Amino acid sequence: MRYQLSTANRASRAGVSPNPSNLRRSTVLIACMLACSSLNAYGQEAAGNADDSANAGKQPGASSGAAAGSAAVAQQSGADGAGSALGAIVVQASRPSLYSEPDVNVGALGSKDPKDLPMSVTSYSAELIEAQRARTLMDVLKNDPSVQNTAVGGAMDNISIRGFPVDWTNTMRRDGMPVAPYYDLGLENIERIDVLKGPSGFLYGVNSPGGTVDYVIKRPTAERFTSVTSEVRSYDGYYGAVDTGGPIGDGRFGYRFNVAGEKVGNFTHAGDLTRTFVSGAIDWAITPRALLRFDFDYQDKKLAAQPVIGLQPDGSLPPYFDPRTLLGQPWLQYRTSTYNLGGRFDYKFNDRWSFTTQVAQSYNNRDAAFPDVYSVAGNGDILSGDIYLSPDQSFRVLSTNTFVTGKFDTGFLSHQLVTGVSTRNYEAHQGGFAVLPITVGNIFNPVYSSQPAISYPAKTTDKNFQPSVFVSDLIDIGSHWSVMLGVRHVWYRDDSYPPASAATHYQTSVNVPSAGLIFKPLQSVSTYVSYAEGIEQGGVAAFNTANAGQNLPPVKSKQYEAGVKADVGNNLSIDAALFRIEKTLQYVNAENVYVQAGKERHTGVELTANGRVTRDLSIVAGAAYLDTVQQNTGDATTEGKRAANVPRFQASAFLDYRIAPIHGLSVNTGVYYVGSRPLNAQNSVTLPGYVRFDAGAAYQMQIGGHSTVFRAGVQNLTDKRYWAAANYNSVWPGQPRTFFLSAQVDM
Repeated sequence: MRYQLSTANRASRAGVSPNPSNLRRSTVLIACMLACSSLNAYGQEAAGNADDSANAGKQPGASSGAAAGSAAVAQQSGADGAGSALGAIVVQASRPSLYSEPDVNVGALGSKDPKDLPMSVTSYSAELIEAQRARTLMDVLKNDPSVQNTAVGGAMDNISIRGFPVDWTNTMRRDGMPVAPYYDLGLENIERIDVLKGPSGFLYGVNSPGGTVDYVIKRPTAERFTSVTSEVRSYDGYYGAVDTGGPIGDGRFGYRFNVAGEKVGNFTHAGDLTRTFVSGAIDWAITPRALLRFDFDYQDKKLAAQPVIGLQPDGSLPPYFDPRTLLGQPWLQYRTSTYNLGGRFDYKFNDRWSFTTQVAQSYNNRDAAFPDVYSVAGNGDILSGDIYLSPDQSFRVLSTNTFVTGKFDTGFLSHQLVTGVSTRNYEAHQGGFAVLPITVGNIFNPVYSSQPAISYPAKTTDKNFQPSVFVSDLIDIGSHWSVMLGVRHVWYRDDSYPPASAATHYQTSVNVPSAGLIFKPLQSVSTYVSYAEGIEQGGVAAFNTANAGQNLPPVKSKQYEAGVKADVGNNLSIDAALFRIEKTLQYVNAENVYVQAGKERHTGVELTANGRVTRDLSIVAGAAYLDTVQQNTGDATTEGKRAANVPRFQASAFLDYRIAPIHGLSVNTGVYYVGSRPLNAQNSVTLPGYVRFDAGAAYQMQIGGHSTVFRAGVQNLTDKRYWAAANYNSVWPGQPRTFFLSAQVDM
């Protein structure tokens, strides 16, 4: 999916603080930024009509910023397939990378143009992230109609794709490599978020059947720049960030650094947090054929711990309450301290053959803090609840990926071969938890407690090793037909070492194939059919189930998919997909035991549109219909029922309109609809559907020779009360109305 709005067209969605003191602080922050501007402005706003360029979606090498380039830069980006200007007096908000890779990273297939892939791939760029002032994954993927919110309280964003909850220990990736679980990745150094939908065992090995989320890192840029952003939000929220990069010396070296800090409230309300973030990336062209890359990021984040809310005694949903009400404790925070290190070496033997090797380490040290509300009365009294605590848990992933890519011909067939090996070595030290019989008493009128002295038992050590080998071939048959064939062989070993019982071991190996047929009747249209299999790491029984902590064995899945991808002119992209996914069902049964039984089948259709509809109107929109059913469960309470937390219909639209008579001004709105969903596998309770509205505006201007963008907006415009997610027979409220005001200055 491509977000083509230019800087002048972009505006944000979350809002300006109604607190006058926040506005005064914002003015001071903006004035400070302008005062420290000592470099030449990187970009000037283009005047007159700028030519549209085709295929603006290929932007992995472009990095966002306010008015990030001149008209000449915009035209160069269009020629390179890395960006496009959208009409009169506007310029694409992108900076050409020093060494760009213009395609999507799809694991065992290498890097490919999405139109050459027989699968659904949607991408959300840094331009969209900036325009909507997104902070976490769900802030971005609310734009995807095939993604559902499955938050587990005030800890981190969690999602489902095509109705299947993601496997946090395998699904989230950073430049194609696995990351440690259970935290929100910072977005300041993210160029693009790619969502590859459907089972991806062939592409990545063990993974979620719904799809894969890949965070693509910003790389050093071809020109030197510095961009400074400050923001204030409702609820005493403050944010500041610096993004800087460019070449070193003769351009063989390049750098990119990001620093950010954020604070909301003082941990007396839900949503309060503190966060610091720093990242860097270095590119070194050793020779014209050899490129070496390094990158890192570090983040420390604390969130006010907040529970999901259980049902009333009669099985009905809990009453709505103010989502800013703290239902944990002021001393209780979910803390993560994380880092990621990555390295990549690319060598081109010639124009047809190349070698790539990657290594990455991801680490998360967290204090797990989960206040629980299992049951609540209609008057808000908490009838059952506690606090789950497990400090100093650690999760580490060391992974490698090495492959050779080659192009060759056999008669009239043209081949793109990729073959290689990958490893994933995962180690976790977790458990060792304490349960405190403490609640706040009432969700409307909470009463807080002082922090007690706590002792913790020893932790459990879990290790998981997943080496694999893979080979794929994309075969062009003439100018219209292509065939994709691929297989990955995965070895899987899981070892668990509990402190007070015998160690357990599980080992298996499996082949996961994939195949697809692509037909391009026109250069701008690609159609496909495909078959894919996947292997998913078995779930872990939740802490409130009868078999809490039990690791279930891996399960296989399979998908059939057909789709079409089309460019309408040079400005609008439309994609559609029809699919069916089947896998072994995992759920909590009537005896409160987390089990694998029967089959889960999801059949759906997706439609997305992205780009410019008219000269001044641009959109990111989509709709999805998803029919789910549980079969052969052996349980009358679940047989034939829908999957939990999956709406039949979901749709969204983000529209940005440039006010042509007022140079540099644009307005936007976001509309997000989620249909009704069953709370649990038994479908005993239904969450009502909801519609949420966002609105915003942006104004771009030159101040002291520096391109500056002011943004203001409001999220959840009507302050709608709704249940955003369901998990473990409990619900999570949608966020309240939030305003913000921000300024971004390029120097």
